[in-house]
Amino acid sequence: MGPLDHIRFVLVRPEQGDNVGAAARALKNMGFAELVLVAPCYDDPTEAVRLAHNAEEILAAARHVDALHTALADCRWSVATTRRLGARRTAAHTPRTLAAAVRSDPARRPLAIVYGPERDGLAAAELDLCHEVLHIPAFPEQPSLNLAQAVLVVAYELSLAHLEAPLPGALGPEATAAELEAQFTQLRQVLLAIGFARPETVEHQMRHLRQLLARARPRPDEVTLLRGLWRQMLWAAARGDDDVADSRHP
Repeated sequence: MGPLDHIRFVLVRPEQGDNVGAAARALKNMGFAELVLVAPCYDDPTEAVRLAHNAEEILAAARHVDALHTALADCRWSVATTRRLGARRTAAHTPRTLAAAVRSDPARRPLAIVYGPERDGLAAAELDLCHEVLHIPAFPEQPSLNLAQAVLVVAYELSLAHLEAPLPGALGPEATAAELEAQFTQLRQVLLAIGFARPETVEHQMRHLRQLLARARPRPDEVTLLRGLWRQMLWAAARGDDDVADSRHP
């Protein structure tokens, strides 16, 4: 596997075909080939083809999916781009720090770099699906980059970092997004079943737990262990054992 293999660029609901074509050209400029389009909103593909300019094969091979979770299902690492930082988005990579992290961990693949639509960016629920966030610093008077520009900046830093020899990889492959989402579904049921969270607060708790597990970067066998724990907790909660009841009310 080459250093730039299994790194995909995911454009969520892109609104302008010319941006998609220019993004495909940027990817070819920097040595990337994998482009995924999530529910594209433009009707006329001719502008995309025109702006691709010798990268038409990347555009033609781009995978089209209906939802972001489908694009991320087999990924072991996903990074959402955002121009807005706040309480939930403070621990953000820059393109350069992300490139260093990617270079230091070549086994953490597939990796997806995710971009939102031109006007509004990624929704909060879409950000939650990704392990980490990335912010491209820009001059405050004009902080918003064109979509294709943002793709080029990140692709350039990733490509530049990998011109050097790759460093040793991680101990083993991490769980995919689909494996993590399956255990998150179980975990949400557990939080409600044992009274740790109420329906109106469970999403807030889940967001923190998602961030915790994203930092832990569990392997597939570790996710299997967690899922076994969640199943046992649901079974015990359904039985209503005295021991379980006592643990809820110390």
